Amino acid sequence: MTPTSRESVVNLLNVKENPENKANTTNGGDNVCDLQLNLPVETLYHAVYIPLEYKDQSNGEETLHVYLEMQAALKVINTYKKGRLKSFKNRSDAVAYARTGTNKQSSSNHPVTVTITQEQSSNFKAPSTQDLIAFKWLIESGDVKAVKNIVWENPRYLISSGDTPALLQMGSRYNALHIAAKKGKPKMCEFLLNTVGDPKFMQRHYGEDKCKTYLNLEQIMQDLYLNTPDKGLNETPLHFAVKFGFKDVVRVLVSYSQCIKTLKNKYEQMPVDIICNRKREEDEALKREIRMLLEDQFYVPVLRTEGNACPPIIGEPFSPNNPLNLNKDPISPHVEVRAFAGPMTKTQAVEFRKKWKTPPRVTPKKGQGDAPGIMNSPSIVLRLQDTEKGLERVGRDLAEEYQVLWKEYWPFLKDFVDFRSDDGLTKLERYLEQRFKNKEQLFYSTINPINNVHALANCESEPVSCQQTPKKIDANDIQYVCDKLKMCSLTTDDNTEIDNNEEDTDSLEFFTPPSSPELVQDDFDDDMQDAEEGPLIFIEGSSPTKLDYAVYTALSFTICPDTYPYIYRWRHDMQLAMKRDPYRFNKTSLRKKLFTN
Repeated sequence: MTPTSRESVVNLLNVKENPENKANTTNGGDNVCDLQLNLPVETLYHAVYIPLEYKDQSNGEETLHVYLEMQAALKVINTYKKGRLKSFKNRSDAVAYARTGTNKQSSSNHPVTVTITQEQSSNFKAPSTQDLIAFKWLIESGDVKAVKNIVWENPRYLISSGDTPALLQMGSRYNALHIAAKKGKPKMCEFLLNTVGDPKFMQRHYGEDKCKTYLNLEQIMQDLYLNTPDKGLNETPLHFAVKFGFKDVVRVLVSYSQCIKTLKNKYEQMPVDIICNRKREEDEALKREIRMLLEDQFYVPVLRTEGNACPPIIGEPFSPNNPLNLNKDPISPHVEVRAFAGPMTKTQAVEFRKKWKTPPRVTPKKGQGDAPGIMNSPSIVLRLQDTEKGLERVGRDLAEEYQVLWKEYWPFLKDFVDFRSDDGLTKLERYLEQRFKNKEQLFYSTINPINNVHALANCESEPVSCQQTPKKIDANDIQYVCDKLKMCSLTTDDNTEIDNNEEDTDSLEFFTPPSSPELVQDDFDDDMQDAEEGPLIFIEGSSPTKLDYAVYTALSFTICPDTYPYIYRWRHDMQLAMKRDPYRFNKTSLRKKLFTN
């Protein structure tokens, strides 16, 4: 024991044996209970704060309780049950605490602490274990609609309190994407990744004000979902999809730039090393396709300017890891991707673009002239005649030949879709269904035009208060009503004609056709004979336009009337319109007729 420490022990013993050494010193009107001793450096000061309710209001002096002995401080605490005791190494800090009850540390002996702003927590309640089990079952069954309703109602089903993917299977630490990939649900995987990558979803979870930060929370959450391994084999959702042979799931996962394809599992195996390992039947073609998907994926785009100010071009192949760098020049027109084919390997993408950009040409035969040669080259004809969708029509057929996915932008849907796939047909069916419902309401309200005219005639004889301003009606609907009224004779209840302008009606002559016009019959007309009479509905109005014809050419050859009834009905109306006016959209037939004449 050193002399210093031995002296400290002796001093403390002397204090215990001589309690009369305590003295009350007054400093500036304050009586401080302390010991006047030569104390060592390591001495502790025990400060007791007495609440205001215990202080004697009659006594103007304030007693500060600062002690060197813990026993003395404890006696004060026993007297004042709501008092607070705290020890300090610095006497000034102890005095300050005894006065105010707060810890004001001196800046000379203690570093300044910096307050760190913590992350704001979610306002939603965490789901119970039973709710998570039911949610997991919905993901396994592939019910995207039910899952969508649940996660948008409570985002905590996908995002935990620690801002990480919510765990649905605790033992294996599976999140929602693990389960969807393991069960082979590509649409569910795509929905989950798109949802956590949606800024609106993050704003709903954190709040609009709390979500404003320099971090891209959407990309971080997508990265966590795609690359977080499980607990058992340290495998990501991509490992699951690859080893079970779910090609469509692999295609969805690798389409996101955050997906890392080189992560290794517990046995140091990458996804490319375990292709179809858990699949019972050997399928070399499937293995080859999955192996191609695990390589760098490339897409071949169609680039167009706003309003087709410049001719469309076929862009260079690009990958999600190295996207296109468009609109470098602020003076040039704004360029956007309007269609793309892929994913493909780099070799396939280069070959696809070369064939798309330079289609095969047909050399006219001797003595045949130039015109037939031009007409026999369908790719050139489409690109030259159809400036809005000609390039897409060639790429669409080429993608089907190469058996790769195809997507093109349709303004009325505001999305990239392929009308030869089930997903694209479903979106078109919903759009046409809404169009038909809106038009049918107006059609059946004007199905009896004679009664409407009678009501108008009666209203003209009544005061002005009876006449109300009619609602705004589409010009196409008015034209439709006029077409229906062409062969009608408008009469009143007294069988007298209603003539708004006698001079005009006197010059009109009405003829009755000798026979009813013959209907154009085909296989589609036979199927539509039993359909109810209704308005002619097209994509942009009551008559077909270039957009209707573009969608018509983009559809597959067979449309099931039971699955897509509105598309079937619209397509039937388009066929009838094209038969009545064959040269309206088919410019090739018109040019052939001009050349032959």
